[in-house]
Amino acid sequence: IHYSQNDLVEYSPVTEKHLTDGMTVRELCSAAITMSDNTAANLLLTTIGGPKELTAFLHNMGDHVTRLDRWEPELNEAIPND
Repeated sequence: IHYSQNDLVEYSPVTEKHLTDGMTVRELCSAAITMSDNTAANLLLTTIGGPKELTAFLHNMGDHVTRLDRWEPELNEAIPND
């Protein structure tokens, strides 16, 4: 997956090093999980249609509690009534 400087968000220790060569889905998963790389998480979310699509998938799987309303890094904010 190729991306640009404009795709980078706050705290992207792995993805910021691969602007020229891009990263595989496996590498993005590793960066998101092991390093909490926010850009990696956003790029993965983009490949599945974004937060709304992930929420719809979870609902279809029977999870009616979990939802994603925002992208990284705003995803980490606790907003009243969330």
